[in-house]
Parts: sequence; C-alpha cells; structure tokens
Amino acid sequence: MPPSELISAADIEKFGYCPLSWWLSRGLAPEEGPELVEGEKKHEAASADLKGIEADEAKAREAETGVLYFAIAASIVAIVGVKFLSSESVQVASTLGAIALIWLLAAVYFLYRAETLATQAEKLLSERVILGFAMAAAVIATAAVSFTGVVNQSLAQGFVALALLWLIGASFFLYRSIGSLQAARTTRDRYAVQGDLVYIDSAAEKPKLFVSKKHGLSGRPDAVVMDGEHHIPVELKTGRVPRGPLFSHILQVAAYCFLLEEEYGKPPPYGIIRYGETSFEIEYNEDQKKLVLQKLAEMRTAITKGEAHRNHNRPGKCIHCSRRSGCPERLA
Repeated sequence: MPPSELISAADIEKFGYCPLSWWLSRGLAPEEGPELVEGEKKHEAASADLKGIEADEAKAREAETGVLYFAIAASIVAIVGVKFLSSESVQVASTLGAIALIWLLAAVYFLYRAETLATQAEKLLSERVILGFAMAAAVIATAAVSFTGVVNQSLAQGFVALALLWLIGASFFLYRSIGSLQAARTTRDRYAVQGDLVYIDSAAEKPKLFVSKKHGLSGRPDAVVMDGEHHIPVELKTGRVPRGPLFSHILQVAAYCFLLEEEYGKPPPYGIIRYGETSFEIEYNEDQKKLVLQKLAEMRTAITKGEAHRNHNRPGKCIHCSRRSGCPERLA
C-alpha cells in the first residue's frame, strides 16, 4: 500500500542535516534568523533570472523569424526587379538573375538548416549566413537593373529600393536576436545552466509538483534542464559556500533525480548543486537511489515512534540550525 503521508525532498534534506531539526520542522519549532528571509529573497531573484533566460530566448526566436522572412523577401523582391529589362540586356540580366537565384536558393537551404539545428549558437550562425546570401542576391539583382536599356527603369529601381528596405528590416531583427541571445547567455553563465530549461520553481507561481505515489515522495527542484534525453535537476543554494557539496544537499538532489526518473521513465545520470558561482555534478546511481529509500524508511519509522533525536556531536551544526532556539538537544 502506498504511504499515506508525502515526504518532500526538502524534508529529506533537513533529515540528512539533523533528524531532530527535521522533526522540529513538523510544526514543533518555528524557523528563526534573518538568513531565512535573505535566502528566500535570493531564491526568488534566482527564479526571476532563470525565467529571464526563457523570456530572452523567446524574444530571440521571434527576432530570428523576422530575420529569416525579411531576408528571403528582400531577395525575392530584388530578383523580381531584374525582370523589368529590355531585350538588349536580356543576356546579362538573365545571367545575373540566375546567379541571384542561386544565392537565394542557398539562403532557403540555410533557412531549412536553421529550423533543424539543435543549439542556439548554430542557429544564429546559420541565420547570419542566410542574411549574407540574401544580401548577395539583392546586390546582384541591383547590378542587373543598373544596366542601360531598362524598359521601366523607375519600376525596377523601386523594387531594388524595396529590397534594400527589407534587408534593413532583416538586419534590425538580427540585431535584436543577437542582443536577446547575449542576455540569455550571460544569465546562463552566471548560473552555469546548460541545455534547455524545461522547469523553474517559483514561490509566486508554484509549478508542477513531482510525486512518487508508490514511495510517498514529492518535490519541486529549483530548475530542470535537458541534457540530451535526460531531465537534470538543479538545486540552487544561497547560503554559505562549503568546500564541497554537503551530504544533506546530495540527498536532496538524489531525491529529485528519483522523482524525475519516475516521472519521465529515464534516470538522470546526475543532478546539479549550485553554491554561489560553484557547481557540483552529483552522480545518480543505484546506490544513491537506495540511500533515498533508506532515509524515507528512517523518517517513517520516526513518524511512527513519534520522536527523532540529534545524530551528531558537532556544535557548528547547531549554530547554523534555524531551529536551535527551540531544540532541547542543542549543543550550542
């Protein structure tokens, strides 16, 4: 029978830090300390930054669409202008028109490539190539209509001017795309986030709660990113920066990996803990999975007994505990 009470990954983290601190968090002692408020503010700021990545990359995608269509339209309009030439210039015009068409087809090819490439950097490079090919097509067509003997010179020049306006529009959207991608890349570098962001936790907008009904486990990681076909949980820690990942934080990330494995049917090869500007990849394997299940069993045993106790003799842990003032077993 599935457990009746859900235990969160955050509870497992508390239990890993100190079972008594976790027990007191079950409504027996309030959390205290200015660092709590500061931590919540930092977490919300981090969530806003991560959401900013989504917003900037969405703007970049919109601008990329403008680049593609403005560049292609510019080429088409410029080539149409070649048609307004007299028979005396047919041979030259036809040659230049054929060349312009080749450049236009090259731009269309790179348009297709841009839609199928995986990374934003590759797409941006492809779009620059598209713009270059489109500009070349427009310039060649402009050279064609500059020959004498044009049947309707004003109309041809009008098409060329229109093509140039479309190229200016394409350049504007390319500029916007580069700016938005740069803003997103800066934020990604700040949090060392790679891959597509598919999930971001926020106190203001509570996202999906991952639940394992079979094991009575739940949780919301700070973020989830894609590494190929794997969903990778990311946990952001805003307090002091340790020399290495803490055991309780490793437990929490392992619990998130456990939840994502059940949700998507594939175990993440690792999870990420981010302290300030330092990130650690925590391997997720069968041993980590067994450890999570072991801690869940220990916590349910404590709930059944109705008690839990301190499991360490380190005064430093008690000093940094947010429930130390209400703890009957504190060391400091």
